[in-house]
Amino acid sequence: MRCALLVLLTLSAIPLSAAEPGPPLGTKIADFTLTDAATGKAWGLVENTRDAKAVVVLFPTTGCPVSLAYVPVVQQMAKKYEAEGVKFVAVYSHESDDAATIAKQAKNFALSYPVLKDDGTKVADKFNVDRVPTAFVLDATRTVRYQGRIDDQFTPGVHKPKATTRELGNAIDAVLEGSDVKVTQTAASGCKLTREKSPVKAGEPVTYTKQVSRILQAKCLECHRAGEAAPFALDSYKSAKSWSAMMREVVADDIMPPWHADAKFGHFKNDRRLTAEDKATLLAWIDQGCVEGDAKDLPAPRTFLDGWRLPRDPDEVLKLKKPISIPANSFLGIGVPYQYVPVGEKFAEDKWIEAVEVRPEYRAVVHHIICFIIPPGGSLLDVMGPDFGSHMLGAYVPGDAPTVLPKDHARKILKGSQLMFEMHYTPNGQAGKDQSMIGICYAKGPPKHEIQNRSILNGKFQIPPGADNYEVKSSHTLKKAVTVYSFTPHMHVRGKAFKFELVSPDGSREVLCNIPKYDFNWQANYELAKPRDIPAGSKIECTAWYDNSDKNPTNPDPTSKVRWGNQTWQEMMIGFVVYTEKD
Repeated sequence: MRCALLVLLTLSAIPLSAAEPGPPLGTKIADFTLTDAATGKAWGLVENTRDAKAVVVLFPTTGCPVSLAYVPVVQQMAKKYEAEGVKFVAVYSHESDDAATIAKQAKNFALSYPVLKDDGTKVADKFNVDRVPTAFVLDATRTVRYQGRIDDQFTPGVHKPKATTRELGNAIDAVLEGSDVKVTQTAASGCKLTREKSPVKAGEPVTYTKQVSRILQAKCLECHRAGEAAPFALDSYKSAKSWSAMMREVVADDIMPPWHADAKFGHFKNDRRLTAEDKATLLAWIDQGCVEGDAKDLPAPRTFLDGWRLPRDPDEVLKLKKPISIPANSFLGIGVPYQYVPVGEKFAEDKWIEAVEVRPEYRAVVHHIICFIIPPGGSLLDVMGPDFGSHMLGAYVPGDAPTVLPKDHARKILKGSQLMFEMHYTPNGQAGKDQSMIGICYAKGPPKHEIQNRSILNGKFQIPPGADNYEVKSSHTLKKAVTVYSFTPHMHVRGKAFKFELVSPDGSREVLCNIPKYDFNWQANYELAKPRDIPAGSKIECTAWYDNSDKNPTNPDPTSKVRWGNQTWQEMMIGFVVYTEKD
């Protein structure tokens, strides 16, 4: 079972690049003319900024989570500075951005500035843009005075409640005041911009049709397809090629596919990692120029259930009774209050569940969903105790998989029970409605093995301000022999590492699952390739480490003492274990 996960957006934990060389500061930008995707009319730099006191040229894309997060921020800046004679213009140079997609984004966010389509990265090349989003500030003579990031609020893997820097705003202010820009260049954070390059001659080139498509089908399409959690699809040659620069970065650095369990401890059937051969093949394909190959070499398309990732169509789909309205923005940028909403009616009979999938409707603003089982005659208070994991049926966290139990295993729901969603939303600048749902696959009858879920937690910790490796432990002693199927660690943004250990009755210790570099954006359920039998009297011990220092880029406040709490700026310490009891 899975618990909450921060992901306003599916931001991969990609390290910031060094500041890329743009046009030299002091360089005057030559005129260019592109088509405004929203109006279909030509837009020229000189003609349309002749009277501007400053010009902000932004290079965004519709498919990068960091770029998407900044859309409402830039719109607010454009409205603020409009009265002061500052012109904003967005230049979309990413190959994946067609005119219709750009126009749709402009309409959805009510953008007040031109949105230009830059075919073939011609204008991006003039500015030497390597990563999107990147912002440039030009003075009244169209001379470059600043280039780099907007501020520090959004970076890959990081979403702060508010920015603590304002490099772009400071540069605009300095130009308007006629003073020197103090910080003239910063590292842009976001997604690599793919550029067209000629194929490199190779004896036997790697092609998309013969090799790459098969790797993407096996390791990427579960998320990287239309309607799923990933921000862009990788289900065609065109889409894979357009994101090849970004793909190279995350594959070379072992960031994607996301997997964080230490290979030295345990083997897991849902291990997402690429083999060394697959990794080398993908990198070779990109370095050789992304050769397409012969269409006859393509594999048969991988098929998925329409709208579901379950092994079969659900027997029952339960939705929120009424859509929930999500505002465009939230108070202080900390999201909206948790909502606890009943789903469906009380169960008229005992049911055995073998698979569930929780799906959001307005995916972009859903931080997480947890589906709890309220016991007969009970209330939400009954499931909020130390072992609330036993009441969790399923969850939605971006990037994780549905709950699919092994053959002859099922989870029991008692007659009179009620399902309830815990909904956590994080507004993204675009108001909308959400009517999330859960798909359920029922077993035909009682199974051989009843699945249970336990939360091994410690809620009494206090992480000191500035502590960079604070340790917290929890444990559970088994009264009966069990068979363990999976482990799921859960912490918030200060979480650093997590370890599950077995302490046998004779005192010997064994690491069952180790997460040396915990990532709040990619909390996985680690499913054992071979279920583990553990004798009665054994203890499962969980150890978590936290970084509450200013060295942690996701830390909202390194000066605070941190305690248990639901909010992202608070912390949790839970080790979930899925198991069956032996007779």
